[in-house]
Amino acid sequence: MTRIPIRLSPLLLALVALGCKGTQETQGKDPVPAAASATSPGEKKGPRVYPAAEAFTRKPLAVGQWIRVALEFRGQPPGQVFVRIVGKEGNAFWYEVEVNMPTYTSLFQFLVEGAAEKGFDKNAVRKLRRQEVNRPVLEESGPPDVLRDVAEQVEAYATLLNPPDFTKAERKDTKVTAGLFQGCFVDETEYTVLGITKKEQVYRHPAVPITGFVQAESTQPGGPAYTTELLEMHETGARAVMGL
Repeated sequence: MTRIPIRLSPLLLALVALGCKGTQETQGKDPVPAAASATSPGEKKGPRVYPAAEAFTRKPLAVGQWIRVALEFRGQPPGQVFVRIVGKEGNAFWYEVEVNMPTYTSLFQFLVEGAAEKGFDKNAVRKLRRQEVNRPVLEESGPPDVLRDVAEQVEAYATLLNPPDFTKAERKDTKVTAGLFQGCFVDETEYTVLGITKKEQVYRHPAVPITGFVQAESTQPGGPAYTTELLEMHETGARAVMGL
């Protein structure tokens, strides 16, 4: 497995942490539910609209929720990211994160204690599973000090799965494949990679399960560095890919 340098932006690091060469069977082949995709002959279907909310209130976490996100680096073919809630043990939920890019795939599961109340907390990860292509699942468990050898991965995914403080966030509308999201909460950051200063904008909306993630773009001199957007979201139907 290949470690991705930490000098990447926080969100980008989360999306591409620990890529493994090869391919993996994926839930991405699942069709969009008929109720969401069917149209009558000649009917023009507009995007689904998600109204603005007064505050960013996390949706209740539940087994079966999943989202699919597109990820495209500048000048490269696009890939996709899945985040699924695939199980529960007591008050802890299993998150599964699958990243599929043209040159690699990565697959992780995290058992997070108290996730329903606090969301994804890196200090509350009690078990971690990872799987390379065509190899057995590897599981590690225990408190954070026991999982210190995988702390980098946990830290990376925490950025993706746990929204920041939106108390003073800018509000903007944005339209993506999954629909029109009004009044998104926008988190803006600036970072430097190899001497090049880049800016990153992340849009989140409380209608989206698990992460609230809607869209992100990183820009640099000359244009975008990478873009991501929400392709679909579901409250039920998630199936774990790990172990298949």
